[in-house]
Amino acid sequence: MAGFYQVPRWGESIISREGELEVPDNPIVPSIEGDGAGFNIWKASVGVFVDD
Repeated sequence: MAGFYQVPRWGESIISREGELEVPDNPIVPSIEGDGAGFNIWKASVGVFVDD
């Protein structure tokens, strides 16, 4: 069953303005487990995506 992820308070959205991406210092990077990267890759990379 799918769940919802709570957006961290310190995260900021990546936006597009006039055809250019504006990436903040603390971007929110969306990711879906099972997106084709492979089960083992996901387990290793989630620690990089979520810096607790």
